[in-house]
Amino acid sequence: MGCRVLVVDDSDVLRKIVSFNLTKEGYVVEEARDGLEGLEKMKSNKPDLVILDVMMPHLNGFEVLKRMRADPELSNVPVIILTAKGGENDAKMALQSGANGFLTKPFSPVKLVEEVRRVTRCGG
Repeated sequence: MGCRVLVVDDSDVLRKIVSFNLTKEGYVVEEARDGLEGLEKMKSNKPDLVILDVMMPHLNGFEVLKRMRADPELSNVPVIILTAKGGENDAKMALQSGANGFLTKPFSPVKLVEEVRRVTRCGG
């Protein structure tokens, strides 16, 4: 069975692009529209990786990440932050918050797949 990836982003278009590119590489992709839905899906079906947008309604990506790291069931799930905010401080904050990787939008599909392979322990 392929690696299970949960894509949490409020943009339908972006979720579809990420899902398409990862599915093509053999990953099993699930999607969530915001941070709350993302946390619910993580708890019911623990993913091998979470790709997390920062600016979302209800719960932003950093808050989701904080809750994941505080939850014994989810604390070791790798997270890649995917954001339109590409400043150096944003990357530093993401990594200090417990993220395993950081990508800025717009992103290259090749770079996305490379980053997913880098932070997951299972092949796509």
